[in-house]
Amino acid sequence: MSPTASICIPAYNHARYLGAALESALAQSYANIEIVVSDNRSNDDTREVVAGFARRDRRVRYSLAPEHVGMQGNFNRCLELARGRYVKFLCADDLLEPHCVERLLGELEDDANTRLVTCARRFFSDDPNDSRVARYARRAIRCSGEQVIRSCYFRGNLIGEPTAVMFRRAEAGNGFSARFSQLVDLEMWFRILEGGRFSFVPEVLCAVREHTGQTTRHSVGSGGVSRDKELLHAEFSRKPYLFGTLTERLLWDFRMAWSVQRERAAGYAGEPERGYYYPGLRGPMRTVAAVAWRARKRTALVI
Repeated sequence: MSPTASICIPAYNHARYLGAALESALAQSYANIEIVVSDNRSNDDTREVVAGFARRDRRVRYSLAPEHVGMQGNFNRCLELARGRYVKFLCADDLLEPHCVERLLGELEDDANTRLVTCARRFFSDDPNDSRVARYARRAIRCSGEQVIRSCYFRGNLIGEPTAVMFRRAEAGNGFSARFSQLVDLEMWFRILEGGRFSFVPEVLCAVREHTGQTTRHSVGSGGVSRDKELLHAEFSRKPYLFGTLTERLLWDFRMAWSVQRERAAGYAGEPERGYYYPGLRGPMRTVAAVAWRARKRTALVI
C-alpha cells in the first residue's frame, strides 16, 4: 500500500542530529507514512545513521544524491522521491511532535481548497534554557491564501520553516526556486497559497533547532537576506492584493533597511540597489533601522 504522507528529510552533514529527527518521525501517531532521507553527499555518518533506522522500520528510505546540489536542489529531490499524496518536510536537525502529521494532514483532508497548513513551532538550541515559541496567531485560523501572503509579505515569515508546514505534493509546482537563498521557503509558500486557502493549527507540533551551522547565519553575512527581499519585491509587489497601505509600505522599507543594517554588522559591505517602495525615504528608514539595531537588546526587536 502506498503511503498517504511522506516525511521528507533533506540531509547534509547533520548526522549528529539526524537520529533524533528520525526517532521523532517514527514516533508519529499517523502510521501510513514513509520517511525519505535525501543525502546531499554528506561526508559524515549520515548513511550509517539512516541504515540503522531502516533495519528497524521498512518505512525509512535512504537515497544518496548522484552529486552535491544546493539546499534548494536537495529539497526538490525530496519532492521527486516522495510517493505520498501529502508532503511533510523535516529538516535533519529538527524534531516533530508525535501528533504532527495526524493533525496537519487532518486539516488538508477536511478542506480540499486548503493548500498549506502550518502549526506553532518551538525553537531550541543546545542551551536547555533557550526556548521560545512562534506561531501565526493565538487561535486556529482558516482563511484565504492571499490574506496570509499579504501578512507575511509585509511582516515576515509568519507561516514558518519547512519543518512546520504540510501540503499536497501535486500542488508543489516546480518546487523550491534556486534563485532564493534565504526566503526560499516563503516564496514557495506564496506560490502554493495563491488561489487557495490556508490553515493554522495553534498547537506546538514541531521543534526547530538553532545552531551556528545553519544556512540562515551564512546568508546574513553574504547579503542573501536583502537580495532575496529584492527578488520577492520584484515578483510580488505588483499583485493587486499586495499594493499595501502607507503603513505597510513604510514597514516594508524599514524591514529592508533593518536587513541591510544586520548584514553590515555581520561584515557584508554591499547593499541593495532596489527593493524599496519609496527611494526618497531610504535615508530616514536607514537611520531608524540603525537606531533600532543599537537598541535591539533592550527592545528585543526581531525583524
